[in-house]
Amino acid sequence: MQQPPYIEVPDSEGACWGGWPAIGHALQQHLQRMGKVKTILAVECYPGTYANIDMGFLKSALSPNVVCRAEDLFLEENDIRQRIGAAFAKSPRADANLPTTVASYFDPQKLSSIQETIAAIETGVILVHGVGAHLVATPDVLVYSDVSRYELIQRLRRKDITNIGVDNRELSHPLQYAWSYFIDWPLGDHIKQELLPNCDYVLETNNWQRPKMVEGDALRRGFELALQQPLSPSPFFDPELWDGQGNRNNPGELSVNFHLRMEEDNLLFKICDQLLETPVVNLLFCHSSRLLGPEIRDTYGDRLPFYIQFFDHLQQQLHDINYYPTPAAMVEHFGKTARHQDYYYAVKARKNATLLAGGQAGTAQEQTVALNLQEMPSEKRWSTLLQALPVKQGAVVAIPSGMLHSTGTGCQLLNIGIATPFFRQQLISKKTGQQPHLSIPAAPAALPLQSLPPQSGLTQSLDAEPYEDHFLRLHQLPGGTQLTLPGTGKVRAICIAEGQTAQLNYGQGQTYQLQFGQVVLLPAMLEQITWNATKGTQAVLIEIRPGQT
Repeated sequence: MQQPPYIEVPDSEGACWGGWPAIGHALQQHLQRMGKVKTILAVECYPGTYANIDMGFLKSALSPNVVCRAEDLFLEENDIRQRIGAAFAKSPRADANLPTTVASYFDPQKLSSIQETIAAIETGVILVHGVGAHLVATPDVLVYSDVSRYELIQRLRRKDITNIGVDNRELSHPLQYAWSYFIDWPLGDHIKQELLPNCDYVLETNNWQRPKMVEGDALRRGFELALQQPLSPSPFFDPELWDGQGNRNNPGELSVNFHLRMEEDNLLFKICDQLLETPVVNLLFCHSSRLLGPEIRDTYGDRLPFYIQFFDHLQQQLHDINYYPTPAAMVEHFGKTARHQDYYYAVKARKNATLLAGGQAGTAQEQTVALNLQEMPSEKRWSTLLQALPVKQGAVVAIPSGMLHSTGTGCQLLNIGIATPFFRQQLISKKTGQQPHLSIPAAPAALPLQSLPPQSGLTQSLDAEPYEDHFLRLHQLPGGTQLTLPGTGKVRAICIAEGQTAQLNYGQGQTYQLQFGQVVLLPAMLEQITWNATKGTQAVLIEIRPGQT
């Protein structure tokens, strides 16, 4: 039977509710148990929740005496836009004069006036709702309304939501996404880090028609359990595929294979009789050192310093061309420091599989190619400019930042990246066309056709020995044998690249069943783990080396 994707929290009867009627009833009971004549209920929202819809249901369920929307206390939209600056909307940068706290959005006079009004009220229930709600009045009951980053991205694509304090749906999706990336999400994360450790309830609103609410203590117990076992994050789950007997459908249907992106992914918990999603970053914010390990945490902060994505170009004949900006280009164009390296592991490869990278042999180091996004070189032209590297199954090739390269043809590649993929410049792509997600604001731009360094230009097979550099270490775990993986005190990841299933034995005799393509995180707290798989199975073990930024 396939491993259930959820973490079950024991002794949680009556700690989780599904649907607005049940949620409203649970909050009513809580308020009644308090026995206070005046109660302030604050629902702090992550930016991008459907605040008006959620507040409408809560008003109907709770019948509060007074309702306050936090956004009604913000500065006027024109004032917010002026403070952020018109240039930011056209060319987003991390080093612009951006808001650092949600408190800066409030109009001091409006805020002072409503606080005096609330203080003068002697009886009844006061509902304060929205981004920054916890700053309006000290709550007696605090609910944190959460939504996953993956769902927020879908809402941005549909133009369902705007950014904090502004209706900027006139912007393109990449620019509105960048506004969220540089402003809204950091502000929301700052509030979340402050409130999650102590909030009374957490409201999950990925599906606004079927919300879930859980007691804060029950979710925090779930986080403690998560640190003690392998984790399988996913951008989304479909809880209806599961019942008390396990999976009713085929393996691989419940999550996204060959994928790991911590800022977008969720964990699934079973609390009471409810399946509840929560962003993986919530676990990071509460227990970053215990999940990542102190050395990784000290180097990279509260984030997992790599992501995994999959390129299935087994049938593709034309190369996708891209590059990641160098650290100097990142500072110049985006006002952000980031070091990046790409690793491509060949899951499958046909006889003539190739990956283009770097200038042709003998190309002068100073030779450049003009990247005019209006007159992009054709794929055939790129083939004459770049080296064609043969790709063999089980091999890995490392590509430094700033180097033009493709994502292969005639092969399936597991891409491990060290920085966020948001700034990757997609020059030719069958999925996105010629425009990058957030383009460097300079066209034409000139990049050197630098030659590949010797250690990167040669694809290395993991069959013989691990791959190791200053960023990470990649091991191949073979089947047909039992291997002991000693604890390292650092977070690791495993992905089965060949075969069907494998087992990880950990803790006090517990077993975790892995499936082909599934990416599993091993928290730093996990000590000795045993790998056991049938012959013909192969997996990649990813270890981050600390001390590098």
